[in-house]
Amino acid sequence: MQDRETYTHGHHESVVEQHAMRTAGEAAAFFKPYLRPDMALLDLGCGPGSITVGLAEWLSDGSVVGVELDGGVLEAGREQAREMGLSNVEFQVASVYELPFEDETFDAVYAHQVLQHLGQPADALTEARRVLKPGGVIGVREVDWGSAIVWPEMSEITRFLDIYHRVTARNGGDADVGRRLRALFNGAGFTDVRVGAGIWSFGTMELTKQWGESWARRVLESNIADRAVEYGIASKQELEEASAGWLRWSVEPDAYFSFSHGEAVGWKAA
Repeated sequence: MQDRETYTHGHHESVVEQHAMRTAGEAAAFFKPYLRPDMALLDLGCGPGSITVGLAEWLSDGSVVGVELDGGVLEAGREQAREMGLSNVEFQVASVYELPFEDETFDAVYAHQVLQHLGQPADALTEARRVLKPGGVIGVREVDWGSAIVWPEMSEITRFLDIYHRVTARNGGDADVGRRLRALFNGAGFTDVRVGAGIWSFGTMELTKQWGESWARRVLESNIADRAVEYGIASKQELEEASAGWLRWSVEPDAYFSFSHGEAVGWKAA
């Protein structure tokens, strides 16, 4: 995400395709009650922008800026905004550590699955607080991979979860950061902090097939695979076995997978 971080997933096609399926209606539902249509909102680490354009629809009398370090992935968001006829959203290349905005620019800040990839998530939250207006609100959703439940139990997927945690840690991130959001918000000086949870679950043939096939590709083709081999965490053979395990799981009639996300909201003191 940032020039001093290693983005664990990378922007391989298999990753971007999955991320482009995300929507504000699902990913930011916890934050919507705190938004007004006339707000100026900043979306940190917006990726291909599928959530960003949904936020822009909600803020029909306001404005939304999505920032992402990889400029190549932003064109997908710009194209979607054009197709939707949205004129109140723009996308910029920027680091979450050094945002190109004046102090107290935005009424709201949002981030989805960003902090888990950062070596200094507290610094990113402090920078987000800087660009918030007094009384402004921040909403962050972060995964907790340690909460993952899989059935039927498969050694290949258990091994994949271990690989994922170790690669993320080696990159300087935290795959379980969702459970630390309240502490991070408090440490960054936000007030009236409240944290809940959202669940991603996959329990139909359509959903398990899509999820399993996605990870079967990503475990072989994405930045996760490259770094796992580079760091000596897994061999290519182990990654191939994990990929095959995901494919077998994806068509299991009893297949189920779920994990939780921390969903945090806080305010900058007025």
